[in-house]
Amino acid sequence: MELTIRRSLDGAFFIDCGDEHRCFSMWLERELNKDRQFISSLLARLKNLSGLAELHIDSDEFRFVANLDEVSIEVSQDDASDNPALLQDAMSLDAAHSACGYDDFLELLKSIETY
Repeated sequence: MELTIRRSLDGAFFIDCGDEHRCFSMWLERELNKDRQFISSLLARLKNLSGLAELHIDSDEFRFVANLDEVSIEVSQDDASDNPALLQDAMSLDAAHSACGYDDFLELLKSIETY
């Protein structure tokens, strides 16, 4: 998975996981800028998954679901209902859903954590 991380002069993170994974970029960037410990706590929660268990995280704008095979995120239905233009915009349509393998996502998080 593609990854570019930058920091502004005031310390805010900018994360770009490429067009195919734009939804992950937006979510991780927002959560990390709210809570600097977010990545390490998410890594710990993901590493505790076993068997058929799933991890669900719902935020104001996103719904994150992970199991040992796949990790996915999408714009929450509540947010889509409140803002239908979000899903109609072609740029946002690409960003409405992202998915990748569990191991790839762990590597992404580790890269962000060590940045």
